[in-house]
Amino acid sequence: MSNGIKILVIINESLQMKKTSVLLFAILLSAFAFSQNEEVKSKKSQIDIYYFHRTERCNTCLSIEENTKIVLEQYFADESKNGTVSFKSINFEGETDKEIIDKYEADGPSLFLTKVKKGKETTNDMTDFALENSLHNPDKFKQGLRDKINELLR
Repeated sequence: MSNGIKILVIINESLQMKKTSVLLFAILLSAFAFSQNEEVKSKKSQIDIYYFHRTERCNTCLSIEENTKIVLEQYFADESKNGTVSFKSINFEGETDKEIIDKYEADGPSLFLTKVKKGKETTNDMTDFALENSLHNPDKFKQGLRDKINELLR
């Protein structure tokens, strides 16, 4: 093999190594960027709102669900859309959602706000406040719920 061919082979091998190195670097960089993005997401708080009710519902119980939805639509539409704030109405007398019913020990109408941050849950029981205010003082209920959600999102 002549010296010219040896040099071309060495250059070709060198270029292949550089391509491989660049490709490996790009893969590592994208993996790092993805993990950073996931870390940022996990640092954000998430608020899960659970409203537990009976099959037969009174006006107060109906107003709690309705006023909660109004607060979420008026003040937290973006957060509801992107999953930062979620709302679930659950019939605790029904056959579905047994796990969540047991977790919150729901055996009567109840309103819970649970903050989830870095896998840690902090639950706020707003049942008494909701039952006392939602039907006869809906503005107080809506403001209190809004304030609590804002507090938990911080």
